[in-house]
Amino acid sequence: MKASEAPTIQSPMWNQYRNQVIAAIADVEALMQQLGKGINSEVLAEEVAEHMGMLIDTPEAYEALLKLVKAARPIAQEGLRRTREEQGGQYSLLLL
Repeated sequence: MKASEAPTIQSPMWNQYRNQVIAAIADVEALMQQLGKGINSEVLAEEVAEHMGMLIDTPEAYEALLKLVKAARPIAQEGLRRTREEQGGQYSLLLL
């Protein structure tokens, strides 16, 4: 999929797309935590796009994805924190 074709908030597919982005953020964040590295939002947006098989084809599409990543990152981080807490510090990471 091209980033410019991603669902918008008015689309019926928005919730599914947002959840996919949150899951991709969580996967990338978990990997970075395991590697002991940090990542800024711009690089995270690029990693999320790659993880989702999305081509960032326009500057506007990149900005939209970046805004979504910045907004959804705390949600993904909280999910990782809860999972670690519930599983005693252990969680599985599915590498695709």
